[in-house]
Amino acid sequence: MNIHTTYIDLAPNIIRKRLVIEGISKDKFTQEGIYNYMTKLSKLMNMTIVSEPSFNFDPKYGLSSYMCWKESGMHIYTWEKDENRPNFFSIDIYTCKEFDINDVINFTYESFPVLELTWKL
Repeated sequence: MNIHTTYIDLAPNIIRKRLVIEGISKDKFTQEGIYNYMTKLSKLMNMTIVSEPSFNFDPKYGLSSYMCWKESGMHIYTWEKDENRPNFFSIDIYTCKEFDINDVINFTYESFPVLELTWKL
């Protein structure tokens, strides 16, 4: 068995694309706002929705949501502002299909009252 100490693409012919977007929002997040974001983003990315967004709320953190696509899925985690942190969000998109990163970044920026945004592949 081979265990690599650094990442090696073991299946280069299989598309796997992960985008992480994080940011700070002026306002706290709502279930309706996240639902609308996830369903509209799915259409923008031309993903096939398998399940509607499912939600969880924890008062220590905030809302979290998951949506399943035929081509994989996405998670959103939010933290509500308190004395130690801002209204923060982390979005994890994983697909087995190509998509335009700039479209996703711009759509995210336009969907929430973002004060600051960062992302990585």
